[in-house]
Amino acid sequence: MLMYCLFSACYNLMKIFKKLVAFYGGTQFPCWFGGSSLANIVDMNLSNCRNVMSLPALGGLPSLKKLSIEGMDGVKELGFKPFPVLEVLQFQNMLKWEYWYHPYEDGEFPSLHELVIHNCPNLNQKLPGYLPSLVKLIVKGCPNLVDSVLNLPSLHELNIEDCKNMVPVSLVGVTSLVTVRIRGLPYLKCLPDGFQQFLGAPKHLLISNCRSLERLYIESCPKLVSFSETGFSSTLRHLRLRDCPVLTNLPIWIQSQFTSCLLEDLEIEECPPLTRFPSGRLPPTLKRLKLQDCASLCSLPEGLMLADNNKYTSYLEHLEIIGCPSLKNFPEGKLPTSLKVLRIWDCWQLKPLLDRMLPDNASLEYVDILKYSNLESLPESLQNLMCLVELNINNCKDLECFPDIGLPLPNLRTLNICNCDKLKSLPDQMLYLTSLQYLTICDCPRLSFPRGGFPPNLLSLEIWYCKELKDPVSKWNLHTLTSLREFSIAGGPDMVSFPHECLLLPTLVSIYMASLNNLKSLTVSLQNLLSLEELEVVECPKLRNLPREGLPATLGRLCIRNCSLLENRCSRDKGEYWPLIAHIPCIEIVATDI
Repeated sequence: MLMYCLFSACYNLMKIFKKLVAFYGGTQFPCWFGGSSLANIVDMNLSNCRNVMSLPALGGLPSLKKLSIEGMDGVKELGFKPFPVLEVLQFQNMLKWEYWYHPYEDGEFPSLHELVIHNCPNLNQKLPGYLPSLVKLIVKGCPNLVDSVLNLPSLHELNIEDCKNMVPVSLVGVTSLVTVRIRGLPYLKCLPDGFQQFLGAPKHLLISNCRSLERLYIESCPKLVSFSETGFSSTLRHLRLRDCPVLTNLPIWIQSQFTSCLLEDLEIEECPPLTRFPSGRLPPTLKRLKLQDCASLCSLPEGLMLADNNKYTSYLEHLEIIGCPSLKNFPEGKLPTSLKVLRIWDCWQLKPLLDRMLPDNASLEYVDILKYSNLESLPESLQNLMCLVELNINNCKDLECFPDIGLPLPNLRTLNICNCDKLKSLPDQMLYLTSLQYLTICDCPRLSFPRGGFPPNLLSLEIWYCKELKDPVSKWNLHTLTSLREFSIAGGPDMVSFPHECLLLPTLVSIYMASLNNLKSLTVSLQNLLSLEELEVVECPKLRNLPREGLPATLGRLCIRNCSLLENRCSRDKGEYWPLIAHIPCIEIVATDI
């Protein structure tokens, strides 16, 4: 068996500070391993000594600050003498460990800061009851670990996952808790009033007197039905509810007029019975709201939109609405001027954005729209989004046109338009989008070539499966795009050879070509691409010729995939083109799928 630390060598090394013992094959450690022989050890890791039945005498070591024990399959029971200075204690993959004895009432770990117990499926005893210095407690994958009453006055972070019998979690004297993460507690049903009642009640989560609680994450709780109506501490800033399949009501305390709630971040995901928010306004401190996969949600919260004469202030910066098919309308009013990110995905009944909804002084930087079935045209007020940097429009099957005025957006850098079956044209005057650097157009079968050509400062141009773009690539005036570095084309206009001699793009670094059914040859003009580093050609069934003069010397990667006529001619050491390409550092010739 392999041992990273040989006992015979370590016996005399009394001044070492860190010890790793791994894959030791014996059933017990040598008698000298422990006690005074380890007096100087600061960090110890006992790993995968699977035959060992018991641990050495480690308690009382005067210098030990970190102890990790993992993969000790033979150990069923543990008990320690006090560790005076131990700060970090970790147990992982202790598959047969069942009992942890705590014979010292005053506690074995007066200095412990971090306790991690991970994947110890048979552990069924309580945790140490008093850990005065503990800051972080992480318990994962311990389904038989029973509930403990824990006195943890210094605790900042609590993470309990997939520990079905650790309900309730009763915390005593916790006044510094900042982050709570709860996941996979199938018996959790509700959060109690006041968090100081129902001590030991089997259907409640109890967190007492948490005056510093900032984050609360509740995930995969299949029986959680409701919340307390009396509220959390006013310090709570982040609340995430995810995968609570029977949760029907949100707590009233998330609305600002009923409590001193100062939430900044609210996420609600995979709560299918939830139909609406409680009446009242969102807290003005809210900066991020994400609603996802709430199939029954039929209305958005009050205060999301602002009226012209509204006396309320909103600081909302980030709004995501994803997979909420029952939503039909936005509330009356305008989106907050503070909003920077707007994402609407897969809300097929939601009425489209209207001109009246976009404020004149909007701060929007990022707009992402996917599967927005009712969207036929973009609002004229889109021109007011002077801060907009990225616009993504995907799977909007009814979208037919852009505003007549075009997209006079001086700061737009990225424009992605995909799967818009009815879209007939790109925005007019695209030449004036001088900040645009990344343009992607995919699966828009009716789209015609942009009048006036492409924006002049593109770094990346990607055009896939746009059947109406019939003008040959040689007429796209790509040679005027003096900054272009990446060019990608698939299923595009009919071409027999590429590139055309006038298609001189010395700045190009990467070319991707796919599904060009009539392409037969790559031409000698590739030699003019003096910066080309990557060339990928996919599913071009008639392609059979490479330029006899060779490929650019700068090429670092050549990929030819599913091009049946060219594959054998480029085969390693045998193909007639192999001498032309053998110098390329990375060559990928992938055979045609059968």
